[in-house]
Amino acid sequence: MLFLFALKQNGCSAIHYKFLFLFSLKKYSTYLKSIYLYIAVFISSFACLKAQDSIQKSNLQASFSLQYGKFLGTNDYLKNLKHRDFVGASAEITVQTDGSKEWHRRFGRPYYGGGIVAYDFLKNSAMGEPFAVYGTFGGRIKETPTHSLNYETRAGFAFNWTPFDLEKGYLNQTFGSSASIYINFGANYKYYLTKNVDLGLGLNFNHFSNGALKHPNKGLNAFTSNLSLTYRFAEREFAPKDTLSAFDKYSTLDVNVFGGIRHSIFFGKDEGFEYEDVDLVEKFKGRYYQNWGMETVYHRQVTYKSSLGLGIGLMYDEDYNNKFYQDENGVIQSTKRFKREQLLLNVFPSYRLSISKFDIHLQPGFYLFKKSGDRRYDKTIFYQRVGFQYTIGKNFLIGIGLRSFKFHKADYIEWRLGYRIFNKKMNNF
Repeated sequence: MLFLFALKQNGCSAIHYKFLFLFSLKKYSTYLKSIYLYIAVFISSFACLKAQDSIQKSNLQASFSLQYGKFLGTNDYLKNLKHRDFVGASAEITVQTDGSKEWHRRFGRPYYGGGIVAYDFLKNSAMGEPFAVYGTFGGRIKETPTHSLNYETRAGFAFNWTPFDLEKGYLNQTFGSSASIYINFGANYKYYLTKNVDLGLGLNFNHFSNGALKHPNKGLNAFTSNLSLTYRFAEREFAPKDTLSAFDKYSTLDVNVFGGIRHSIFFGKDEGFEYEDVDLVEKFKGRYYQNWGMETVYHRQVTYKSSLGLGIGLMYDEDYNNKFYQDENGVIQSTKRFKREQLLLNVFPSYRLSISKFDIHLQPGFYLFKKSGDRRYDKTIFYQRVGFQYTIGKNFLIGIGLRSFKFHKADYIEWRLGYRIFNKKMNNF
């Protein structure tokens, strides 16, 4: 969703974004198409923006960086690797805000844009030759005439991992698919070499996970240091000392529909069988289940950046309504858990961080009246969700979210569409 914020689609048609939601309800191969389509939207939107001539040359900057990192031994396969080093290179095109708007000043005159990064895992080349396409957003923490300390974030999709494959003998359970989500955040120091050129040194945390797109999905965490060079298309200009303005507080009521799929597999063994009786190839083939629902959430702005709210939703979770078992021959089968299909009612408090038309949501929630069955397949009634949302025009919303449980186990990726029912001014502040 950082792509959408970075490109500010004011004049492009919103109809293209609806395909993301529709594609996500299909099976695995089609699910990947939605990711590719998402990138296509990014590229086409950049063309739309250029046609609108809404970005001046003086605001553009290009960056190139080299990275060196180490990934953590977060699963048995990675723990047994003697070498965990990797290198990478990235290129970005970003827009530097000029401080003319209130949100520029509130977020340290930030930049936003997009980029691509490619990695070489050196002695662990079997992991693949991954690259990621991402949106980026960052700003100044502190600045002087000669240097600055900055924060930076990235989010996008990574491709070309070598997935877990029993039949081919590749037993790395880090990724079950060749595609994953890519999230990066960190800080950097930049020294101003000239009025156009910055030299930077930074430290970042990276996370890769496919969001239960395909099991196994242990994910990869890594720390990277990077050396960067940034070129500004026009000479640097220092904004006058920032002065924060009074602002109006608003309350909003949104309604959203969402959908996604998750990959589920058989866990453990059934009574009367041994672990050796489980066909691992069939186990990891698993099944794909749909998830879809509707929610409404009310937010009340408490500061310029932050809003607090409460939401309620109703959803259908096909995974919750089914379970795996071993038949009399030990073959893995699936069956309904309940006589009738069950819907899940959920409530959730919500925190929203707003950056112009782009929002980040943190929403821990609870399933009400959720029934228990086989503990191997029961997810907790308490879940967690991180979401990204972009407002198109005044009322239309598009977003993506990751729902998880136990704070580290991905449940599924949500593709979201919504509408803002009202946006009421509360009072002057």
